[in-house]
Amino acid sequence: MESIIVHTKNAMELNALKSVLKEMNIKFEKFHTKNTHHNNKTIKNIVDKKNEKIGKPYKPKGL
Repeated sequence: MESIIVHTKNAMELNALKSVLKEMNIKFEKFHTKNTHHNNKTIKNIVDKKNEKIGKPYKPKGL
């Protein structure tokens, strides 16, 4: 069978679509795309920033 990827614009459209699929007894899967758009350059920058934070010496406040 075919698969369809749907990009809803807002939560109302998403809820309406889910309701229709449930009423028609059509199985669907949830897939969150929020964090899947990272390319290799972005991932490298994130890792580098984490490594910088680890390497900083600890300085207590007030001294």
